[in-house]
Amino acid sequence: MTLRKVPGALALGLGASLVAHGFLYRGEHAMGGPYHAILLQLALAGALSLGFFLGSLALHGARAAADGSVLASRLTARLPGFGAIAVAATAWYAAAEFLEPHHAAAPWLGVALFLAAASWLIGLAARAMLALLAGAILAIFGSVFAPRRPSWSIRRASTPRARSRVCTRRHVARPPPIGFGCRA
Repeated sequence: MTLRKVPGALALGLGASLVAHGFLYRGEHAMGGPYHAILLQLALAGALSLGFFLGSLALHGARAAADGSVLASRLTARLPGFGAIAVAATAWYAAAEFLEPHHAAAPWLGVALFLAAASWLIGLAARAMLALLAGAILAIFGSVFAPRRPSWSIRRASTPRARSRVCTRRHVARPPPIGFGCRA
């Protein structure tokens, strides 16, 4: 993972850890205890700043792309992968559990499965939102020139025309110069 993907991994990982904690404990207690509101605000600020950053990159690249899917695939390279989001989600989850007062622990296998599932879902949602954002920005700020798109129509198969016998005998309008017997 490159260094430029770390902020995105931290922002998406916090969201994934909040989702996993919510599904694990089903509202019994808030993640982070007294710091729950700060964690929610941090997750919202991280998601909005990541969206603003990717939106500004999409706005910059809107003139160079002919299609929203092209722009989205270029911007997807800026998003962290599943592994980076899962590692960040695990770190956020461990930090929040450290801050919470003592409570009944969830099984480790359940924690790992829910963190992995939440990380995958958050990554999938981020890519879908990025494709939507790229399509919207390209529709609004895209280039004025729209290339012709191919269109298909159904036609009957036509039979080739039969050529007349006169046209098949004559290939050239005049004979070549060598045919006159002239030598230079």
